[in-house]
Amino acid sequence: MSLVLGPIHHWMYGKIKTTEARESAIVSALKAKYGAEADKILEQVYKKYPKSSVNKPLEELLANKPIHQGIQNLIVEGETREAAIIAAFCAQDINAAKIAADAARKHGISCGKEAARSKGLSAADCNSTSKAFEVLGDYLCDGMPCDRGAQVVADSEKSTSWDHESCVHEAYWRDAGADFLTMCNIINEWIAGFGEGINPQIAYTREKALAAGDPSCLSNFKIKN
Repeated sequence: MSLVLGPIHHWMYGKIKTTEARESAIVSALKAKYGAEADKILEQVYKKYPKSSVNKPLEELLANKPIHQGIQNLIVEGETREAAIIAAFCAQDINAAKIAADAARKHGISCGKEAARSKGLSAADCNSTSKAFEVLGDYLCDGMPCDRGAQVVADSEKSTSWDHESCVHEAYWRDAGADFLTMCNIINEWIAGFGEGINPQIAYTREKALAAGDPSCLSNFKIKN
């Protein structure tokens, strides 16, 4: 890897690892709820979507592969498998979506707290929605750097809004047989948890969503008081 692009690739790999960790949290919650039946469902999912190798060094995973395509493949594999797991459980019990969403939110809170610690955020940083959104970008996988991810449309210390004109996740979720809105809800619960983890006074609102039929997505972090 080049000295210029290497840090970007490892930055992306960190975001991929966060996606994988969220998947693991969701799987743990589903296992706790459904017991032995969960193992049977997961066994079938993993036959089509093998478990992750994300604990391996990035250089090992990308050996003899084009780097950009290799990282893109890791994103596709992780997000598709996560969606396939949720789709498989929802096919058996619609309540599985709420279990997954609750697990995603708890994982988001944990990530937000860890982000505040590891980045040494000050009290002022944690009380800034602008800073919270900036840090979110180091954890939430929102496509490759060349994709049009979240774009800030309004920003201040107490309120930050961002939009998406298209959803980079939709194709992976649909390919896995997952419901677009269900997956959007789960990821948004994770985002809400992340903001709360940085500062319990940060409230997250999804004002518009492509998955709900709106022409674009619009989201907001806002300080409650």
